[in-house]
Parts: sequence; structure tokens; C-alpha cells
Amino acid sequence: MKKGRSLDWDAALSAGENARANLPGLTHEFFAAGRALLAGAAAPVDLHNFRLAAKRFRYTLELFRPVYGPGLEQKLDAVRRIQSLLGKRQDCDVLAGRLRLPAQNAEPLRAALEKTERQALKLEQEFRAYWLDEFDAPGREIAWVRYFLRRPPAPRSK
Repeated sequence: MKKGRSLDWDAALSAGENARANLPGLTHEFFAAGRALLAGAAAPVDLHNFRLAAKRFRYTLELFRPVYGPGLEQKLDAVRRIQSLLGKRQDCDVLAGRLRLPAQNAEPLRAALEKTERQALKLEQEFRAYWLDEFDAPGREIAWVRYFLRRPPAPRSK
């Protein structure tokens, strides 16, 4: 997903029609970005940037909660899981960066650094497994797109 990409909002359309016009494309972009990230060896900065893309994607989806209702929650939870795994991975990277220089002269700090780096690798592997086995399992992207293409229920009157 491109940073700063805005929705192509058509004021003449309803929120549901705008959702149907925009969310499938955003979904394709998000899945493509995840696949591109995992196609090679992802640097910590790339993982962090994808976490931020997941955050933007989730925030956009959350705007349409009133349109799609509670069925959207499962999709939001799936994106939250990506954010959580990559957020914890980023925390490890930041901590390792702070430990690296002082750890050169202190065995306890070296041990903490090694433990942090192992945890970061474990979280990255957990993210990769979740993405490949669950989030982007065969047919998932098309299921997401079909969900967003369906006609959302009419808004409830209060």
C-alpha cells in the first residue's frame, strides 16, 4: 500500500457504494505488499514499514464499520494480528539497537542482546507463518475482495 494514498471518494455515491469502489483495490494492494515483503529477506525497516501499512489499511477499514457491521470485525482482527506481531518485532529491534554498543563490554548485556535478537527472529517467523498459512492462504484474497464487493446492508435508521 502506498503511504498517503487516499480514497477516491465520490460524493454522489453512498458510503457503501464508495466502499465497494475503493476497498477491493486497497485489499489487492495490501496483499501484494505483503507478498512482496515475504518474497525475499525482509530487513527490519521493511517489516516496520509493512506494519505501518497494515495500520493504515486497518484504520481505513474501520471507517466502514457502520456500512459492513460486525462481519468486518474478523477482518480487522486478522490485520490487528499482523500489526501486533510486527510491532513486537519492531520493539525487539529497537531494544537490540540500544543494547548493541554497551553489550560489547558487558556479558549480561550481550546475553540480553542475544535473547532479544532470538525473540525478534521468532516473531518474524511467526509473522511469516501466519501470513502464509492463514492470512494469505489460497483463496483468502479473493474472499476479502468478494466481501468488500458485496452490497452492504442498508444503513439502519435510528
